[in-house]
Amino acid sequence: MSKVKRIINYYLLHQYPDDVRGEFVDWFSHPQDQQLKEDMLREEWEAISVKDSGLQSHRSYKSVMERIHRNQSKERRLTVLKMFSRVAALVVVALIVMSVVKAFVASSERVEWCEVYVPRGQSRLVELSDGSKMYLSAGTRLIYPNKFNEDIRRVYLSGEAYADIAKDEMRRFIVSAEQVDVVVHGTRFNIRSYESNSEVEVMLLEGSVDMQTKNLASNRTLSMRPGDFIKLDKSSGRITCESLTENVFNGDYRSRSLSFVNSRLGDIAAQLERLFNVRIIIDQATLAEERYYAAFVNNESLDRIMSTLEQSGKMCYYWRNGEIHLYIK
Repeated sequence: MSKVKRIINYYLLHQYPDDVRGEFVDWFSHPQDQQLKEDMLREEWEAISVKDSGLQSHRSYKSVMERIHRNQSKERRLTVLKMFSRVAALVVVALIVMSVVKAFVASSERVEWCEVYVPRGQSRLVELSDGSKMYLSAGTRLIYPNKFNEDIRRVYLSGEAYADIAKDEMRRFIVSAEQVDVVVHGTRFNIRSYESNSEVEVMLLEGSVDMQTKNLASNRTLSMRPGDFIKLDKSSGRITCESLTENVFNGDYRSRSLSFVNSRLGDIAAQLERLFNVRIIIDQATLAEERYYAAFVNNESLDRIMSTLEQSGKMCYYWRNGEIHLYIK
């Protein structure tokens, strides 16, 4: 049995703690493998439908009834009746759960998942149904529902976004990226989580958020305060946190605001490629591991950015055939 089929089967038969239900809904609504999940759900639904003679609840009911007929004493009847009540309750719960799943599937058909991809050299503002705003940088993909459910607000991000989240005391807002979830109520923060980057970065400007790591051998939850800048190394799982005393981000997605806090030159080059739609080649592999601190908040040109980086490290650059080459001084 595949992992997807096993998870759905457990859910339909209620073979899990109650607090797992929300996790199942989140997992099922995630766009990854969506068609496979729907196909498996339909298959399992048909397999355990009430018309199916192999329904587990039917077997449980029949077994209990046989015990009732075999025992005639009042005390035994009461004992079996209690047992029957418990099993019958489980049967009812299982049927209710299946109804909930069916209703969920039906309701999910009314919720449309939208996908936005921002090409290189561009940026885009996305306004969500709750009034939240996501300012997307070049090369960013955002997946979000056209409306949020009553329990939680969740979007999926690959790339970089400046988020201005509408406050809602009743519903958390979660930005799910490759290896982190950023959990907020109402706040402003910046997250950079490109698949090709070696690190995930979260910078909090206002309010409070929790950054939760995932898919690591040992996951952590870190509470952030304004000015905190957290960096997660995706290969090692190492987490570093710095407090930024200066304003290194102006919050204007149209200005190509850039901040590099102890960032690898390889990641910086990839970011500049996306923003300026240009190819940048690092001639020496060791140069890609050099780290830089720099902030650009005045819509600086690419040459101005490259010149600043050149002055603050081992890197030199030159243009050739419309491409930028980086090399060691």
